[in-house]
Amino acid sequence: MPEPKSNAPTPTRNDITDQNAWDRLRESCRDNPGLFHGRLAKRTLCWLLAQHGTTGVWAFWDTDRQAWRGWDADTAAPVTLDLPETFEPWERAFDADDPPHWKWFSGGLTSAAFNEVDRHVLDGHGDETALIFEGDRWNMSSNDGRGGPVDCYPVTRKQLLLESAKCALALKALGLEPGDRIALNMPSIPAQIYWTEGAKRLGIIYTPVFGGFSDKTLSDRIADAGARVVVTADGSYRNAQLVPFKPNYTDPALDNFIAVGVALGILNATLADPALGVTAADAARITDAVAAFLKGEVTVERSDVMRGVGRALAELGRDGRIAAKQAAQVRIALATALVNAPPRVEAVWRTTTTAS
Repeated sequence: MPEPKSNAPTPTRNDITDQNAWDRLRESCRDNPGLFHGRLAKRTLCWLLAQHGTTGVWAFWDTDRQAWRGWDADTAAPVTLDLPETFEPWERAFDADDPPHWKWFSGGLTSAAFNEVDRHVLDGHGDETALIFEGDRWNMSSNDGRGGPVDCYPVTRKQLLLESAKCALALKALGLEPGDRIALNMPSIPAQIYWTEGAKRLGIIYTPVFGGFSDKTLSDRIADAGARVVVTADGSYRNAQLVPFKPNYTDPALDNFIAVGVALGILNATLADPALGVTAADAARITDAVAAFLKGEVTVERSDVMRGVGRALAELGRDGRIAAKQAAQVRIALATALVNAPPRVEAVWRTTTTAS
């Protein structure tokens, strides 16, 4: 059922001076979470009102002007809408009909990228600082002897918008569409934020993996995410030095590991080759043994697959099911197939790390 609507504003921390008021606030949230968070969402987030304007309007409830205002989705022209505060840009703020699969703001349309970047530029705050980059190289003599970073510069909201838009165009040029997945294996540089916002802008799902993770962990995350593309960087700031990043992290993760499902598929295809003379029963026995050996892993090194196969072949040999020469032929064929496995991802995009 739709939540009751109210014009009463939700109090902020500055409005509350005693513990009893906080208790009442928590109670109101528990009693009707849709109403409580709906009041906040219409004031603090922009929503795409597709039924207004030519291609829709990005709008929010401006408490200072007591009006729904925003920007035309096509022209970015300022727009003020003749809508009451009780208007809700969603069909249902909180849907608890199928716990624990709760839903928020069903029927509403919004964008993290627009709310985090675009709206601030459109509202005249483009020259404000969005973020400040500091490298880890330190100059003890700067800042009147208090010390400070050697590499330090601000990024304005307008620059963040432009850079994230360029990243979105690059992802689109790679053939990515809303719902596709990528992995961001990047150090702590501003480009990491640009690519994150660029992915949000296109509706692309991303998994961020910092360079401190091992190549195995990165490999598992790429496979788990189903990433079609990996975005990385040529270098990273580490211990006051600019060190290689892609060769040290991204390349080993993609080159040295293979997804378990892919490895088992290659194994099945190899064992099915009539030239090897492996019976269906023996092939199933080998495959089951390797699957058990690799259980719980997401990606593995090719040598792990070969060890599992070696154990299975040894057991078949002891049972008199396979000769040494045939076992060797299976190993050679499988090793060749694993080496020639298809690339893990469709593309690797490398961005340049700069000091300023």
